[in-house]
Parts: sequence; structure tokens; C-alpha cells
Amino acid sequence: MTTSLAHAAAREAAARRYVKRRNLAIRTGSIALLFLAWEIGGMFTPRIFLAPFHDTVLAFWKLTKDGTLLTATANSLSVLLAGLAISVVFGALLGLLMGRYLRFNWMIGPYVNGLYATPTVALLPVLSLWLGLYAGPKIAIVVLLAIFPIIKNTYAGVITVGQELLEPAVSMRASEFQIARLVIAPAIIPFVMAGLRLSVGRGIVGLVVGEFFTAQTGLGGLLVRYASSFRTAEMFVPIIVLVAAGYGLTSLVVLLQQRLAPWKETERDQGL
Repeated sequence: MTTSLAHAAAREAAARRYVKRRNLAIRTGSIALLFLAWEIGGMFTPRIFLAPFHDTVLAFWKLTKDGTLLTATANSLSVLLAGLAISVVFGALLGLLMGRYLRFNWMIGPYVNGLYATPTVALLPVLSLWLGLYAGPKIAIVVLLAIFPIIKNTYAGVITVGQELLEPAVSMRASEFQIARLVIAPAIIPFVMAGLRLSVGRGIVGLVVGEFFTAQTGLGGLLVRYASSFRTAEMFVPIIVLVAAGYGLTSLVVLLQQRLAPWKETERDQGL
């Protein structure tokens, strides 16, 4: 019996390793094909429209070597991470309160739904007037774009917590804070993480928009500078960094979810 269980566990571990290697090979191959198509397309296209991939690699090395890219990346990441941190804290809190207290939902829900549907770029002039042209409005625009998926996913998680989890805590006279911390919070972690995964992409959009229309610093500022002078090789460098940052942060959120809520692992998450 013990031997058969050990063999089954070994087969499962081998299957997981195979799936990981397969997924890595597929992703690596797709990226290589993209770069190959980029290189070939760049050779037959005027460089004012599309530079070959090797030119972008050279521009990446040049901008990294002189510190331009590192400085811009640090500026952008500091704004993005600050906005995402604010969004997680206040978004999870608002979603929890909306799901737990019906009257609070009635009071806040219209504002959440209204602002979620509002084109956030329309608020940028007002934010620039109130907060200036530097980090303030950029963080605010990231928050306005990133907070709503967290609010909505947290709210959905709270209202799906079953009475079979709440009633024992109530019968033992647990306080509202204890119920929220010990019962609701563990149950809604996957929902919050799902909202955060959506918020990463929306936050990057808000970051670039803010850097386009306020003080042109960071990766968005580099993008505007090189696009306006038709330097396409350099223009693609901040785009690649933004894509890599989005992928890296999303992967980090997935790993964090696996750590905090391992019981919610699914075959889809594992790529089976």
C-alpha cells in the first residue's frame, strides 16, 4: 500500500515537472517567433516605422549603460507600486465593508460603479490641478484605475462566504473584527488576488497615461520622447520594459496567491 502511494506521488511529481517544462518551452518558442518576425519585418520596413529587433537590443544596451533606462524604470516602478499598494489596502477594505454591511453598500456602491465606468483620463486635468505635475497625479490615476477590480472582487468574495462558516463564529460570540480576520479574510484571499492580477494591467495603463500627460518622466516619458523624434529602436525599449514589468508583477501575484491560499489551486492555474 505504501509502495503504491509512493509510486503514485512520484508519477504526479513527474507529471508536474513535465507540464512546467512543456509550458516553458511553449512560452520561450512563442517569444522567439515574435522576435524573429520582428527582425524580418524590420528589415523590409522603413526604420521610421519599425526598426529591426537587433537595433532595439542595441538601444536597450545603450540606454541601460548610460543609466537613462534604469532611472526611468525606477521612477515608474515607484509610482506603480505605490498606487497598487494604496489600491490593495483601500480596495480590500471597501470591498469588505460593502459586502458585510448592506447600508454601506447602498451608500458607496453608486460611486464605485460610476467612477469605474468613467473615463479616467477625463479626471487627469483635475488631478493635475489639485496634486501638481509630478508623482501625485500619477499615483492618483494608478489608484483610480487599479482599485476597482479589487473592490469588486473583494465584494464578490465576501458575499459568497457561506453561513456554515459564519454561524459557528457567531455562536461562539466572536466579535465583528474576529469574524473579519479569522473567517472572512482567509476565504476571500483568492478573490483579492484575482482582483490584484487585473489591477496590475490597469495600473500600468494608468501609469503610462499619467506620464504622457503630466511631467514626462519615467518609461512613459521616454516613450513620448523617442516617438516624437521617430526613433523607433529606442521607442520599443520602454514598451518592452513595461510588458516585462506587467508579466513579472502578475507572476508574482500568482505566486503570492499560491502561498496564501494553496487550497484554491486549480488545474487551470497549474496548466494541466
